Amino acid sequence: MRLVFCLFRFFPFGGLARDMLRIADTAHKRGHHVRIVTAAWQGGSNVAHSVEVIPISGSSNHRRAMSFANSMQDKLRSWQYDKVVGFNKIPGLDIYYAADPCFAARARYTRHALYRFTPRYKQYHRLEQAVFRSGTRTHSLVLSERARDEYQEFHGTEDFRFTLLPPNLSEVYQNLKPDKNARQRVRDELGIGEHDYILLMVGSGFATKGVDRSIAALTALSPKIRQSARLVVVGQGKAQPFVDLARKFGVANQVKFLGGRDDVPDLMRAASLLIHPAYSENTGTVLLEAMATGLPVLTTSVCGYAHHVQTAKAGCVLTAPFIQRDFNRALESMLCGDLDQWSSNGRRYVRQFKPDAMPEAAVDAIEQPQADNAGRKRQKGFFYVSNRLNFDTNITFKDIMNLSGKVYRQLAGRRTVRFVRNGRGYFLKTHSGVGWREIFKNLIYLKQPVLGANNEWHALHLLGRLGVRVPTPFGFGQSGANPAARRSFIIMEEVKDALSLEELVKRNNGRIDDVRLKRALISSLANIARTMHLNGINHRDFYLCHFLIGKRFIRMQEANSVGEVPLTLIDLHRAQIRGKTPRRWIIKDLGGLYFSAMHTNVTHRDLLRFIKIYCAAPLRNALKEPVNWDKVQWRAYVLQRSAKAAQA
Repeated sequence: MRLVFCLFRFFPFGGLARDMLRIADTAHKRGHHVRIVTAAWQGGSNVAHSVEVIPISGSSNHRRAMSFANSMQDKLRSWQYDKVVGFNKIPGLDIYYAADPCFAARARYTRHALYRFTPRYKQYHRLEQAVFRSGTRTHSLVLSERARDEYQEFHGTEDFRFTLLPPNLSEVYQNLKPDKNARQRVRDELGIGEHDYILLMVGSGFATKGVDRSIAALTALSPKIRQSARLVVVGQGKAQPFVDLARKFGVANQVKFLGGRDDVPDLMRAASLLIHPAYSENTGTVLLEAMATGLPVLTTSVCGYAHHVQTAKAGCVLTAPFIQRDFNRALESMLCGDLDQWSSNGRRYVRQFKPDAMPEAAVDAIEQPQADNAGRKRQKGFFYVSNRLNFDTNITFKDIMNLSGKVYRQLAGRRTVRFVRNGRGYFLKTHSGVGWREIFKNLIYLKQPVLGANNEWHALHLLGRLGVRVPTPFGFGQSGANPAARRSFIIMEEVKDALSLEELVKRNNGRIDDVRLKRALISSLANIARTMHLNGINHRDFYLCHFLIGKRFIRMQEANSVGEVPLTLIDLHRAQIRGKTPRRWIIKDLGGLYFSAMHTNVTHRDLLRFIKIYCAAPLRNALKEPVNWDKVQWRAYVLQRSAKAAQA
């Protein structure tokens, strides 16, 4: 086949460029002709493929990206080719190698709402929609399930348009030859002593990789350890702002920027620890490369490959959101811990990966006949239904809205139905418009009106990625520009054989006498609340009745010791997501939870235990900040008075 590979900018030390060359080389070995088209080429020209550099214009990155996309369209009209493989998002691709995280997700969860009105957002979002929008034909090669989940959450991309590639670890790292002199040779070159700690960072794009976080962590080390620690940063990027930051913190002589290097394996052999506190990272191949060289890893859960570090027990993975204080503590703890054990665990784990598995799988997908949506009905608005439900391919938005089943709840404008597919239970929630009267009423009381299932769809996805147990979403649709008449639905899997914490308490006459179970429940509730609020989510109906516990777990705990209680959080249709949760909504959530537990045998000591776990701080500090616990208590008492008045 004649293949066109499109890459906006090629530089040899970028992970995306290396992946592109590995896939191109594999395709070339299979007899395909590859033409690489780029707007900038840095590095050598000794590649087995034809390379064409096309001119672009633009005063900003997003304008240059759009210029590259337009230039590619002009070129492709005059070329003879079989498939176009893109490594950046541009219209008209047959295959897209999705190494970058979902732009819409990052804009939604890490930026202010006003960012979505900027030209930068609009152009990048338009390019992403051209690749992932439901109904287009581009097939995407994703490197992690997390990435696929984000694209489907924001674009409704059909399941059949994804291929999940295996972990990407090159043969260089799987066939490393022992080199006893590498450690001393590198340390001598860098002027670092034998017993000093080398904290290594590898990756281009210093702002995204979290170099500022690493400098802050270096500064926070205890004086004895900080004196013998060196931060070594490898990769291409603008180093000066971070040099200035290190100078500001007084550690400029302990931070080295080496630029792009070809001897990264040797640097890893010489280092003490790889630290990777990235702001966003679709995969993080460097984590696997570090494990292959026996280098322990400290990273965060935003990296797509972070779960490999956790599974291998090759280091420490901090859960989102990133908290600098926790990262500082983890760094000091690891430097004082058993680095050799993490090292051997990492080496052992990566032996299971085949060196050429990723490029081989990518070329396999490129060679497959192109599937498209030609026979499918185009849907207005957003429409996604998982293949696992086995609905007809031509099912429409209207068909889903009218699905029959057992009606669990019927309110004005809302309906909840349980239905069964393939022997498994699912819940369908439909919203048929709230009307202008309801919208104005909420606005008068300074409340954000709930216009449909959109809030629950995003909350389920985000909380699931954060490790909170929630029902698995299997479908979502939304139609209509008029907010008062907007119609939507969400489909989620049924939580089987479970009861709410409110029912559990009622069964025991308002008491939980098993002290171990009660403490475990308090711990689970506090951790769920903490995870939600730190990630900008508030529930608005945060009561015990919306936490489900498995009946099987209750039976098991009668004979066994109680560990973590697997609670499932439900009914998120009123949930709100922001960059940061306002304190008043934190108080409302926590006040609601306390109110729903007032009729139980919760003691003052139990409340203090919840506060300590929620704040992840000593009790004396937790009682002072960041939550005003007097206001939480007052909120609970107000709800209690309202409930009594309603009953009267």
